[in-house]
Amino acid sequence: MPNNLFMFILLLSVAAARENSKAEVIYETSSSLSIADVREQIIKDVLGGELDPEHKHQVRVLISPGQHKTSLQLDHPALSYTSWEGVPITEVDGSTSLPIISGGIEVPFNRFTSWDSSGSILKASLKNLGATDLGKMTSGNAVADCQHDKVGLTINGEQLVLARWPNINISDSTTADGWIWTHANVDDDIPIHAGFKSMNDVSDPDAARLLNWANESNPYVHIYGEWDWADAYASITSIVEGKDGFVSIEYDNTDGAPLTKPYARWMGVNLLCELDSPGEYYIDEDEQALYVFPPSPLKRTDSVMLGYQPGAVVNITSAVSNVTLKQVDVRDGRHEGVHVEGAIGVRVENVISHGHGTNGIVLEGAIGATVKGNSVYDVGCSGIRASAGVAMTLEKGKMRIEFNDVHHHARWKRSYQPGIFWSGVNNSFVGNTISVAPHNCMLGGGDFGDGVENVFESNSLADCTFETTDSGGFYTCGQGGFAFVNRGNVLRNNTFLRVRNTAGMGVQIASSQAVYLDDQMSDWLITDNTFVDCEVGTFTGGGRRNIIANNTYINVGTVHYLNNQGMNWDKDTVCDGCSEIKPPGYSEGETVCSTGAATWMASFGPAAEGWASKWPEMLTIGDDYCGEPAYSSLTDNVYCGSLAGEAYFLGCPQGTDADCSDAADEEGWMFHIGGNTFLGDCE
Repeated sequence: MPNNLFMFILLLSVAAARENSKAEVIYETSSSLSIADVREQIIKDVLGGELDPEHKHQVRVLISPGQHKTSLQLDHPALSYTSWEGVPITEVDGSTSLPIISGGIEVPFNRFTSWDSSGSILKASLKNLGATDLGKMTSGNAVADCQHDKVGLTINGEQLVLARWPNINISDSTTADGWIWTHANVDDDIPIHAGFKSMNDVSDPDAARLLNWANESNPYVHIYGEWDWADAYASITSIVEGKDGFVSIEYDNTDGAPLTKPYARWMGVNLLCELDSPGEYYIDEDEQALYVFPPSPLKRTDSVMLGYQPGAVVNITSAVSNVTLKQVDVRDGRHEGVHVEGAIGVRVENVISHGHGTNGIVLEGAIGATVKGNSVYDVGCSGIRASAGVAMTLEKGKMRIEFNDVHHHARWKRSYQPGIFWSGVNNSFVGNTISVAPHNCMLGGGDFGDGVENVFESNSLADCTFETTDSGGFYTCGQGGFAFVNRGNVLRNNTFLRVRNTAGMGVQIASSQAVYLDDQMSDWLITDNTFVDCEVGTFTGGGRRNIIANNTYINVGTVHYLNNQGMNWDKDTVCDGCSEIKPPGYSEGETVCSTGAATWMASFGPAAEGWASKWPEMLTIGDDYCGEPAYSSLTDNVYCGSLAGEAYFLGCPQGTDADCSDAADEEGWMFHIGGNTFLGDCE
């Protein structure tokens, strides 16, 4: 739109706004007016009085079709009550395309030249493109950290992977979408330390190739070292061939990477010499050069983008409120796609967020946010992270996370990077579809974040935990003193499909659960859910007042697993030696004693009266069947079929027969099991 016509429309809109306090003011981007230009114009118009500083109008910004190579920063009070809306177009084939907001830097076609004799691998100089910081490989804690800072690469919006060995087996028909990593295993003859030996000696080409990595500038290892439920990256410090012909690799674990046990799964990464498979790339930071093996021969019309924008491509801060982002395709961020922090009343609707190094959409302290109808995929860590509300004060978050489709997340850090991370108070998660997850599909609450009176309803979780064990499709953990202060949560009318490990194990043998309430997590209502083809349906690690009722289990190996932790190895966090009355947590002045934390919350916390009123049992919890799975029940569920002849119920309180028919209320347990119906073979 020509600038003079734009200004004419704007002036008419502003005039209307002055006549009508609820009038709509429309701005529109164009080839000559960028997203950043419109942002600056709105701020100028509000500060100059052209727009009402009290925001009694509604400002709409129409983002024109095509690719906008820019970030969007909504970080000024004048930008409150603005709606940033993409204008979709209908393609010739009938599909719909959204305007693209890209945090990337394009690598021109004419920069690519053949690098190998076959012409399959291409090289391009990145000099003078504005890519002054190409990021770096990072390490970190195997549970908490995302561990990603390196610039990524997409071709036509499809994310490529950093050169590695072993290669990803994209043709494996036994796994979800053929999308699964391939790992090698370490030798069994090693001490537990930050290193390992190859499984075979150098007579095996796959062992001999490891010696070439010593010539790489910054080789890294990715490893499930101590557990099959936690992975990490670490810098390789030494590669040597021993007298026995086996190759030994040592790595730096000072940033928190786990040690290595025999048979652990691992792979090498960030290796130019292993750039040998379609879909791989490598960036040489010193040379400022890109090496890439395109999935298909590169064409002049292909869009090759470095995932460059640090932070978030779209950033919404606490300086604004009541803003909307809708109908745009957000891509090519080095870290996050959309980040909302402390902003009230934000709406993110019908957005596609993909091709990012860490997370797709993040909300922190976003009271009253609505995240609806979005598609998130091909991200390095979590799909959506949503947090609002504070348990200690019972401040409500009032978030609504609804009808989003999240899949193929955790493409970089595999474990503890769920499709949807949740935390807070009084939030709802409804109608979401989460699938193809190497670890958790949904994760939150407990020692990951507050979890009080949240509702999870009508969600579909499929193909979760395929690369991990001792894991949950839906997982929450009561460690750190949080077992009894996450209360009133409801998991209702959800569907769980194919939650099991399919990639194999390394250092441990354990099950995967569709629903996993770990470490005595308590006071959950799990009702009217359906479990299909899962290794374990529901799992409670002890805990209190967990009601599991009216669920349907179809071809599930173990219907329910009671791992009675509170009366065994985890007893000292609730009874024995557990007398501290402090807030929950791991820091100084806090306690990992769950009974003491519950007493503190209902007696001395800032909202103690509210806690005691809602849950008076917290005041005497240490003297009421301490450590037992008290007041919990497993009732009126139906199940059919069996997988691999496994028991239908495991861990019955009294060690009774497999169907727990004699377990109800005996020997003072206060755990009721009854009314469950076996239907025989599934039809």
